[in-house]
Amino acid sequence: MIPSFDYKTPKTLQEACDLLQEAHGKAKIIAGGTDLVIGLRNGDSNPSLLIDITSLKELRRIEETDETLSVGAAVTHSEIASSPLVRQYGIVLSKAASEIGSPQIRNLGTIGGNIVNGSPAADTLPPLIVLDAIGKVISRDRERNVPVAQLVKGPYETSLKPSEILVGVSFKKLSQDIRSGFIRLARREAMAIARMSIALLLQVQEGKIQNIRIAPGAILPTPQGLSDVEEFLKGKSPDEEVLRIASRKVSEAMIRRSGIRPSAPYKAPVVEALFLRAMRRALEGQDETGRS
Repeated sequence: MIPSFDYKTPKTLQEACDLLQEAHGKAKIIAGGTDLVIGLRNGDSNPSLLIDITSLKELRRIEETDETLSVGAAVTHSEIASSPLVRQYGIVLSKAASEIGSPQIRNLGTIGGNIVNGSPAADTLPPLIVLDAIGKVISRDRERNVPVAQLVKGPYETSLKPSEILVGVSFKKLSQDIRSGFIRLARREAMAIARMSIALLLQVQEGKIQNIRIAPGAILPTPQGLSDVEEFLKGKSPDEEVLRIASRKVSEAMIRRSGIRPSAPYKAPVVEALFLRAMRRALEGQDETGRS
């Protein structure tokens, strides 16, 4: 049973910040509510006030400048997946958003909620990590920009203060010579296995990898890139032997950062296979169909 609470729909972002400040840590922000409502039902969350931000137009926009693309925190996964701007300049994020849950979940769930829920399996986090996305965070008295990688401190734990709101994320537009790959292993409720994903960006020039960004999902305590694997691949030709060595380095990084767990014998070969599939998709341009 969901406990009782007050419910307010601010007309401005400043009003939302004021309500959050005055609640002294006893309020929650709600947009799509796909994670929060479950928390309310399970008793994991018991706020005295819900602040609904879905009517705030400045949080529902996807906007571009000459160099960057910005996505408001209340933009839904469906809107991200169908946005021509995101497909052109951040297709790895578009691909991930298109595979989240069911159509109903994608129509309700928001990118801001996916981030601040802090789930290790959040589908948009690996793409945002490889995009070097920056989160814009505000409160009544201040505004700050925080790398998305630093917003999540641990499983279901963020660095946001009780008085702060994530209003959006932004990242530099991908150039046309950048290729991307995103692979997600779906989790069935009937199966006791963890979901995994791999997001990567890749630039190849004259047959060699010039730049690469790799971020796994659901296998590390916090979202982060695999800088050691990236350094190994830079300057090398992406042939099968190099990719297989790199795939082993991915699983080694997982074990090194997460520790040896009972699931490691299963996860290690699976994450290696996901990495190889993501690399092949990127090298073949399979995820680039939405780009002009």
